[in-house]
Amino acid sequence: MVVANILDSDRFDEDQKTCSGKVVLVTGATRGLGRATAEAFLRVGAHVIATGRDRKEMARVRDAFDAIGGHYNLISLEVTDEHAIVDLVASLKRLDVVVNNAGIAQKKPFLETTSDDLRGILEVNVVGAFIVMREAIRKMLELGGGQVINIASDAALHGNAQMAPYVASKHALLGMSRAARLEMNGRGIRIATVCPGPINTEILGPGSLEEAIHPRDLAKAIVCLASLPDSFEVQELLAQPTRMRSAT
Repeated sequence: MVVANILDSDRFDEDQKTCSGKVVLVTGATRGLGRATAEAFLRVGAHVIATGRDRKEMARVRDAFDAIGGHYNLISLEVTDEHAIVDLVASLKRLDVVVNNAGIAQKKPFLETTSDDLRGILEVNVVGAFIVMREAIRKMLELGGGQVINIASDAALHGNAQMAPYVASKHALLGMSRAARLEMNGRGIRIATVCPGPINTEILGPGSLEEAIHPRDLAKAIVCLASLPDSFEVQELLAQPTRMRSAT
């Protein structure tokens, strides 16, 4: 696993011309990291297909995309809606990169967590991610290759108190990515899993976000992954803020 200090973001050149003209699907793109990633790809000339379920944010996202310029489609969509995902991907004539970002989190003591809490998080973070990845890979194999970038978490590598269902879902996503990558080896499909530490988004909930990664910085790293030559791949990326406090 590659470890990166993402706040040293000058190393990531946002003008990655190799992404110009690529068709990039970003899920969970109406807020947070997904929105920052969609904007970053727009800035480097990609055609962005951005999906999200927050219809209230759609107008604001559209305004932000229009201000950047370029080609995009903004679609209201749930990643758990299998038929909608199948239809969307099947309709595409080109698909170069998928950023499988949509996800939810919940903070609750383990003994107060219900089975419905667990099912709800697994449905989005695992089943939804699986549907998107499966359909994207099917389409990419038809087209001769492509790249899937799954957004997990450093919670995929260790436990977080009061977040058992979320941690379980990210462990599952990392494992699923590893299994799919082995099956796609030599078939023109690259699968990378990004495991970031705390990101400065509302998914963290209330509290200080000073030491968290800014989504724009992490988005640059994602664009960088999509810009790598086809001759090699970064399979897993552990990203931590450089200003993180030492454990005591």
